[in-house]
Amino acid sequence: MTGTFELLNFLLCAANTGFQDVMDMTPTPSSGNNNLNDANTCGVDLSQDAIYLPVIYGIFFVIGTPLNLMALFGLYRLIKTENVLPVYVINLLLSDLLQLFTLPLWMDYYSRGHSWRFGSTSCQLLGVSFYVSIYTGIAFMCIIALERYLAISKPLRFQALRKLNFARWIALSIWVVVALPPSIALHTMQPNDNHTLCMERYPSKEGFITYRLITLTLSFLIPLSFILFLHRKTLRSLSAIGALGAEEKHRIRGFLILLVVIFILVLGPYHVTGCVKYIGLLLHGDACEWEKAVFVPYQLGRGLLSLNSLLDPVLYTFLRNDFRAAAGHYLPCLRRMQESVNRSVSHQRTTTKSTSGLVDQPVITINTEPHS
Repeated sequence: MTGTFELLNFLLCAANTGFQDVMDMTPTPSSGNNNLNDANTCGVDLSQDAIYLPVIYGIFFVIGTPLNLMALFGLYRLIKTENVLPVYVINLLLSDLLQLFTLPLWMDYYSRGHSWRFGSTSCQLLGVSFYVSIYTGIAFMCIIALERYLAISKPLRFQALRKLNFARWIALSIWVVVALPPSIALHTMQPNDNHTLCMERYPSKEGFITYRLITLTLSFLIPLSFILFLHRKTLRSLSAIGALGAEEKHRIRGFLILLVVIFILVLGPYHVTGCVKYIGLLLHGDACEWEKAVFVPYQLGRGLLSLNSLLDPVLYTFLRNDFRAAAGHYLPCLRRMQESVNRSVSHQRTTTKSTSGLVDQPVITINTEPHS
């Protein structure tokens, strides 16, 4: 109960002061040399990420929150159309917002040298929310890749799969299925021990190592293979379509390539270093030495996970012409920006035509003189 009151007080203070207290980068004595944590028997120096993670999470929170909210505002009316893609995009952005809302508490936790002060239950809820946001985002990226494949390669088949009601049920099912495993494994991820670490232990327990290896494999290697397979099939089908213009094909190819690149660059470091970490714990003779060796790379990869909150609105909202037009309609700032670009392009074309007309004018005059 005390932890709950502290959590509420922290959120109120953060809202009023702009997270100034959260951004205090001085780690507490519980990290580093004066280890007061019975969950860190390895003596890992937990102050190594006391600056990096709070700073990068602060940047993501400040920029990503309004960016995702604006994207949602520009997309929600597209749900009324029979286009299913906005349903998946909106759910992707909701997963980003869920992750963003956990960042202030993580900033407080890491700036204090991995010292959680709000109680075990709130830590469990925060950890589940963070992981659910990541894995639902991955699932919706796969669904978006599949939807693009069906729309391009099989436009006349699987019509029932591309109905709006079906898309809503799929989205709801993804949230339920993804949320179940971490909710059930609460006691494994954060036992009710008397320590201040949240969602971590050094060294990790064998049961938790097995759980993480399974989730890392299911959430990265399999989705990556699925997306790469669809990417190849979609590009092959796109090349065979003669009805689309070259510019449209180029835009679709860019969309698919960016999807793969972001999946690898944003999610890859965390999942790869995670697999290396937990496999090494099973094979390495000294688990504590291995924990110390992989601590910094693993935390760096963890920080990059939240980069999705900045890239998803840009990739899935403004890259598509229809989404960009809708966002410009509902967001005056984007509309004015687009109009400014259009005026600039129009001015350049006018200048080019005027110059061309001045060069060709003598020829036109000569050709028309016999007819006067």
